[in-house]
Amino acid sequence: MQAEEAIDAVTSAAIGAGVPAHDATVIRIGENGVVLLPAACVLARVVPRAAKGSDPRREIEVAALLASRQVPVVHPARPEPIIVGQYVVSLWEYLPDSRPADVVVLAECLRRLHRIPAPRDLLPYLSPFDGFEERLKTGASLDMSDRLFLRHLRDELSARWNTAEFALGEAVLHGDAHMENLLVTADGREAFVDLEAVCIGPPEWDLTLTALYYECGWFSAKEYIDFAHTYGFDVRLSPSWSILRLIRMLRMTLWLAQSADIDPQRQRQLRHRIDTLRDGTAPAGWTGY
Repeated sequence: MQAEEAIDAVTSAAIGAGVPAHDATVIRIGENGVVLLPAACVLARVVPRAAKGSDPRREIEVAALLASRQVPVVHPARPEPIIVGQYVVSLWEYLPDSRPADVVVLAECLRRLHRIPAPRDLLPYLSPFDGFEERLKTGASLDMSDRLFLRHLRDELSARWNTAEFALGEAVLHGDAHMENLLVTADGREAFVDLEAVCIGPPEWDLTLTALYYECGWFSAKEYIDFAHTYGFDVRLSPSWSILRLIRMLRMTLWLAQSADIDPQRQRQLRHRIDTLRDGTAPAGWTGY
């Protein structure tokens, strides 16, 4: 998706919905697009109609479900997505004075989320390897040996995942639970954002990113201890920890591969991640983007 395509789709959708769009500004472009409409205080998400794993209508339903269960969540600005050519646009409230939550607030909100009843008629079950082949194919910086290695690692982890044991049962998951996906406003309101990965599965999945980021050196020991203590469980003690961390590292590597070809620093970090996955030293030396 190009920035111009995202702007055109959002502008057309906003005009049809009676929302000012003269100041539309691209925030992020990747597999999906995020466009800010400052005058309307609206954030628009743009998804290709053919995209697998993205369902804007379900995201809106998920937001309503979470809100009804007193889980802090961003609210849709329009109750239905809008189809514009080959794209689907959903409009969401924009929280201009917000910042990413700290790890304690993240732990508190995840604990609340994981306690609500799981609506199996609305949410899919966690499938950690969805989109793997699509991301592998679009990773322009990956050579043939990289692709063979990553596929072999996927196959090995998939077999282990099928027999994995989890200590915490099943729950509603955010699916991509990190601090930037939980915002806190200046007046103290909390809100989960980016709801496309919400699903049902083991709570350990939502706890793994913070533990892995600590292993990467992105959090202090005190921050991680506070996170685990607040939630009430240290995922590193789970019988599935070794599988969870490797799956997450595989996903983080593929995510970086999507944009590594446009940035020499990202290319170097991608090469480092693959090398350390090969020799078993990952995530030593991993940097964030």
